[in-house]
Amino acid sequence: MTDGHNNVTAYGYNDVFDEPAMGWARFAHTMRIWVFNSGFFYMRPTIASIELLDRVADHLARQENSWDQAVFNEELFFPSHPGYDGLHAAKRTMDFYMFMNSKVLFKTVRKDDKPNKLKPVIVHVNYHPDKLQRMKAVVEFYIDGKRDALDAFPDGSE
Repeated sequence: MTDGHNNVTAYGYNDVFDEPAMGWARFAHTMRIWVFNSGFFYMRPTIASIELLDRVADHLARQENSWDQAVFNEELFFPSHPGYDGLHAAKRTMDFYMFMNSKVLFKTVRKDDKPNKLKPVIVHVNYHPDKLQRMKAVVEFYIDGKRDALDAFPDGSE
């Protein structure tokens, strides 16, 4: 699932770097995408996905202060280059309304009548420190039908 919160951040965009000193060739195009969240993902049992998990486990075992999510994304996205053989895995971003992070829910969905009627497959409370209270409110909102269950919370953390 993505840490992105809209079409641009979830699915990627063309980000143009401007270096005026280069004159005619001043604009360099880059692709930007927000990271995948390692709190929830689906993997098909392929050689590449097994290699990804092996690489992440090896990295985390060697560097104990590493953040699992950063390592997961580095292994998944860094391309091959001299001295490094990149992972040859296909990637797909899940629909961020159906596999929702808490930024999407608290900043967007709860305030908009159209998406707040959707029933997501999962809500991952990852952007907020008061996780337990928010998780309980998510259950009240989606399972118990209490439409004001999310109202007491700010968009972010205060």
